Amino acid sequence: MGHPPPAPYGPPPGALPPPPPSRGRGPLVIVLIAVTAVVLVAVCGLGAYLVLREDGGSSAAASSGPVDLRVPLTFRLVASVSAPPCAGGAVTVAGASECYTLGPDALAVRRLEKVEAVPPDPARGSPGWSVALTLTSADTPRFAELTRGAAAAFAAREPGGRMAMLVGGALVSEPAQVMQAITGGEVEINGPAATFTRAYAEGVVRRMTGR
Repeated sequence: MGHPPPAPYGPPPGALPPPPPSRGRGPLVIVLIAVTAVVLVAVCGLGAYLVLREDGGSSAAASSGPVDLRVPLTFRLVASVSAPPCAGGAVTVAGASECYTLGPDALAVRRLEKVEAVPPDPARGSPGWSVALTLTSADTPRFAELTRGAAAAFAAREPGGRMAMLVGGALVSEPAQVMQAITGGEVEINGPAATFTRAYAEGVVRRMTGR
């Protein structure tokens, strides 16, 4: 995310062309998928993005819900970006070339309607395993508000246009750039097959749920 990221599905005018299919290691991906079209986001680094999902989901290898999380799932907007080494409370993730200082605008999620590890589905652009989760009706409006603020910051080319996702305080992937508000409440965390393996996806689920 050191330079303007490509947008995978119909980027707005001025955006860079879409990234090529993943061929190995690289940043993870946060995805929200729509029934007929992708509605949200450009990605950080080589590939993170957000889109809306209302297609009824897909078969899952491991699932649980509703569930109270053992460790919180937190969405936070980026306040500033700096070069490593990270200092002053800035955080990063393996493979990233930047450090991120996170702002106060955040959503801490402690309960999910559903969370599951989902097998690869190349037909819909998911070559590796993923983690799909559904926010509660109580958290969905706040998530929409947070992404709406991020989209406004993205339009102004401000750092707050990036959203970080943390599990137990640790980044899951490089923060993604948000291009418009997401109101659906269903989120999918995805990434390159070499990085986002079955063990990783199921490990994220176990870390959040303790199951």
